[in-house]
Amino acid sequence: MNFRKGDFFNNQTYLAGMELELLNIDRSQVRVNSAEILPLLGVASGDIDTHTGELIKKYIAECEKIMSPRGGFATFEAKVVESKDEIEIEGTRFHTGKILRIMLQRAEEYAFFVVTAGPGPETLARELIDDGQYLEGYIVDLIGSGIVESVANQVHQHIRDLAESRGMNVTNRYSPGYCSWNVSEQQKLFRLLPEGYCGIVLSDSSLMSPIKSLSGIIGIGASVMYKDYTCEICSMKDCLFRRTAPLRVRPSKA
Repeated sequence: MNFRKGDFFNNQTYLAGMELELLNIDRSQVRVNSAEILPLLGVASGDIDTHTGELIKKYIAECEKIMSPRGGFATFEAKVVESKDEIEIEGTRFHTGKILRIMLQRAEEYAFFVVTAGPGPETLARELIDDGQYLEGYIVDLIGSGIVESVANQVHQHIRDLAESRGMNVTNRYSPGYCSWNVSEQQKLFRLLPEGYCGIVLSDSSLMSPIKSLSGIIGIGASVMYKDYTCEICSMKDCLFRRTAPLRVRPSKA
């Protein structure tokens, strides 16, 4: 579903230069495997016990049944700004910090995306924990995060395909809360989207609901680059996904 300038949401027309797209997420391509969960549990692949391994397989299958993945994005023209730690979208300045400003500096457009696994996985995780099944609940919580990343990969790939059709490339995706970009800046980003877009609501404290949701930005341009692994640029040493495998997004065409 595509929306362009002149369409309406929240009783207002879309911003000039804005293109909004709600994607049909392919559930069969939303995948989480045990190898992705084990490092987050602090377990090496050869050290997993049979019980935990079976729990992971069981709850991956369960979460795949109860998930309701959704995703979409809006694209905006990238404005040239002199600041070394800000970007601008439709007159709004975003304080991304110097690292992300550098990673996005050659972008001609910005794609702001949101994705969600839906409320199913987080509800199941909470029920298990409330029932005293803490390991099971934690496993489901991790699987829910893995589902969100998988959905984000689909959206990222769609944006890449769109960029390549225009002879351009994409950057990695970056989310508020990482690399000195304050999570409160999500408030600005969500104001650029229809209310409740993809079924996601943002609280006053910048917490997304469903919790297993993700927002962020991707740069688009002829001179931007995608890097397979970027943990070295981020100062978040306690990130759950630090040192995990690179995101499975097709490399740009040569």
